[in-house]
Amino acid sequence: MEKIKNLFNKYYVYVTYIISAGISFVLDLVLFSLFLWLLDGRVGESIIISSYLARAISSFINYLVNKYKVFKYEKKKEEKDSTIVEYFGLVIINITISAVLVDAISAIIPIYATIIKGIIDIVIFVVNFFIQKLFIFNKENKNTGFLKYVLPLLSFIAIFIRLSDLGVSFDYEIYEIISMVIVLPILYYLYLKVFKKDNYLSINILSVIFTVLMILGYSYDYNYTPNLVFNSNIHILITLIKFIGFYFLFKNLLNAIYRYFTKGKFQENANKLTIMFSKHPYLFSFIVLFIVYGIYLIIFYPGVINYDNANQIKEVLGMHTRYLDSIVVINDNITLTNFNPILHTLLLGNLFKVGVSIGNVNFGLFLYTFLQMIIVIVVLSYSLKFLYKEGVKSKYLLWILLAYIIIPYFPLYAITCVKDTLFTMFVLLYIIKLYQFIKYDFKFKDYVLFMITILLVILFRNNGIYLILLSLPFTLIIKKGIRKQIVLMCVLVIGFNYGYGQVLSALEIPNTSIREMLSIPFQQTARYVKYHESDVTEEQKKVIDTILTYDTLGNRYNPILSDKVKNEYNKYATNEELMDYFKAWFEMFWNHPMTYVNATVSNVYGYFYPATYRWYVYNTLNEKLPEAGFDYHFIDSLEPMRGFIQGYSEVFKYVPIVQMSVNCGFYTWSYLFLMVVLILQKKQRYIILFAPAFSLVLMNVAGPANTYFRYVLPYAVALFTILPLILLEINKNFKRKS
Repeated sequence: MEKIKNLFNKYYVYVTYIISAGISFVLDLVLFSLFLWLLDGRVGESIIISSYLARAISSFINYLVNKYKVFKYEKKKEEKDSTIVEYFGLVIINITISAVLVDAISAIIPIYATIIKGIIDIVIFVVNFFIQKLFIFNKENKNTGFLKYVLPLLSFIAIFIRLSDLGVSFDYEIYEIISMVIVLPILYYLYLKVFKKDNYLSINILSVIFTVLMILGYSYDYNYTPNLVFNSNIHILITLIKFIGFYFLFKNLLNAIYRYFTKGKFQENANKLTIMFSKHPYLFSFIVLFIVYGIYLIIFYPGVINYDNANQIKEVLGMHTRYLDSIVVINDNITLTNFNPILHTLLLGNLFKVGVSIGNVNFGLFLYTFLQMIIVIVVLSYSLKFLYKEGVKSKYLLWILLAYIIIPYFPLYAITCVKDTLFTMFVLLYIIKLYQFIKYDFKFKDYVLFMITILLVILFRNNGIYLILLSLPFTLIIKKGIRKQIVLMCVLVIGFNYGYGQVLSALEIPNTSIREMLSIPFQQTARYVKYHESDVTEEQKKVIDTILTYDTLGNRYNPILSDKVKNEYNKYATNEELMDYFKAWFEMFWNHPMTYVNATVSNVYGYFYPATYRWYVYNTLNEKLPEAGFDYHFIDSLEPMRGFIQGYSEVFKYVPIVQMSVNCGFYTWSYLFLMVVLILQKKQRYIILFAPAFSLVLMNVAGPANTYFRYVLPYAVALFTILPLILLEINKNFKRKS
């Protein structure tokens, strides 16, 4: 008897754990079978629900027994008792693994689900013993170390689990499997190094925002609804797991980046390259960019155009374009419009016209492309010189220069004739001048240059005025000593914009159609008609038909592009008819408000979700000019090299980490994070540098296309200048020693 008692005492923990687990195991099986019977025993959601209900009851009893009887855990006075949180964190993982495996196996093997569950839970129970003994109820080493192991796993699940397949997917491609092998150790290392060391409220809030955007973004990217988040109990459960995993992933990642930004050592390692750059930063950058971008121009000679560019050229040549079909023409003899900035249209069209006059349209287009490329190179080189003069170390400026070379959108947009390229360069100059304005005292010459930059922004984008008005006036808060000058600048800007509009009217050059501002309500109406046509009254049909051609409206609806919907806008619609339309629009909203929400989110989520790519770069021949009778063509012998560049730009967006540099949502996230960094560092005055980016994000929300990278281009390019400026202000180690 004494031997049995000694043996029991020696293996007390193991024996009592088995007894405790046995009681919970039996209770869990009984409850599982009971709930399964109550839910009719259907294979599917009933198994998932039964697993959770049974485990919720049995696990709480098991927690109490294990804590007080098996492991006899007593927390130290200075410690918080986090055992219940850690225990039930483990329970959630156990339930998920058990439920998903039982669900999957029972659908394949014709065995009663309770038997399958019993086998799986025995394996889980053995693993749980060591986790509880070593981490959760370990009196000698009680800390949150357990979570360092669990949270990376939850984050891993959050990244790779697929809500579209009820959280289970066995059809992974080979690159996904490789990603899994790489990602898990990285996440483990991140949590091991960073976990529990920082707790900033603003970063926690931002982590929640990013988490919500990731989960909702995935669902909308899959089927343009939030159904994958709330579609069923299993979806809700997996969403919860993904939320926890993403939240702690973003929290640790953002804390790690923040600590690196603010406490990292940015050392300067002098070498021949940094010395060469330091001597002539502008000239060095110009030569390098000219060589690289020049090669692109040769390969894609005479330059790349898109649909709008073809129409701009046709406008200047006096040809009819689709723009004239959407407006009431002032003068039938004038083909010019302000749908695209008129100065850009005239510059592009007249240089092309030079080529037409000499019988070589390619040369005419080349003249514009070459001029644009030079402007891009000049501005980017100037930005690097400016950063160098501000004190940024050469090493990091060379990294930025490398980004200007290897990230495909830099060289490709430099030789693509879209209006956004020049606008982007002028926005970059404006941000540089804005930084100088809030940091230094301006002389008369500086004010003149600042105003010229502002006017260029306005002239080369029809909505450029909003970018200025959503940033410049806020300098009144920062530069309190020169408020009169700022007010005067704002008045001059507004006056110039009004006067410019009057000049266009006097020249009988029509402005854009009102339809360009109505993408949001038009998309909402089209989605409503597509999915709830039976709820549309006859009166509402008549009202909508006067504005958007009702019969084909539902079929024209594209969740991520409003062009087909708004292109049928009745240009002769009166103000009264528009008012009637909005009354009907409002009535329909109350019937199906979520339809309106889904229509709006579907058309904009890509600007906030960093895992989707569309309309990224232009790298193919546009046929609109050849179709119009112009011999615009690429050089045939260079087709293999064009194929290589096209392949490179396509593959680039799938390369881990660097792919983020060509993602629309990533740039929105970057600016939000940098804003938090400035708030934590009490450098709020520099948030003004983000105003142009946030104003453009708002314009994208009201815009016609989702995830359209050229709409993001201005603030994407600007980030490569803004980031060093922010690091310069918050970290002395980043600054070059004079």
